[in-house]
Amino acid sequence: MKLATFVLPLALFLLPSALLAAACDSREVKAAAQATVDKTKALFAEFKQGAEKGLAQAKDSIDELRQKAEQAAEDKKPELDKLISDLDERRQELATKLGELKDQGAEKLEQAKRDLEPKIAELKENARAALEKLKQ
Repeated sequence: MKLATFVLPLALFLLPSALLAAACDSREVKAAAQATVDKTKALFAEFKQGAEKGLAQAKDSIDELRQKAEQAAEDKKPELDKLISDLDERRQELATKLGELKDQGAEKLEQAKRDLEPKIAELKENARAALEKLKQ
């Protein structure tokens, strides 16, 4: 009987503390999850901004190449038109892939970064190299 009189008040004292601790843990978990979501969104925004900038630079180079091709010798125009068409098609494909990433999770975002970044860099380099070659 004495044990019950001691345990019951102790249980009533500890139960709210345990519930409060569980609530704190739950809030901490929710806060950590929200922080992860926010970080993923920020990383995606940063990646998307950089990728869009790279695609815009490639577009500028392609447009300049298109202008130079208009002034090129007639025998070189078909080759240049094909090159411009291929570069522009590739740029559009990459822009479409970038647009499809909006609702992807962090894992898919990292994979997309690994896939798209080198392809965008290659596109920019190919457009720049074609422009440099035409200038010579």
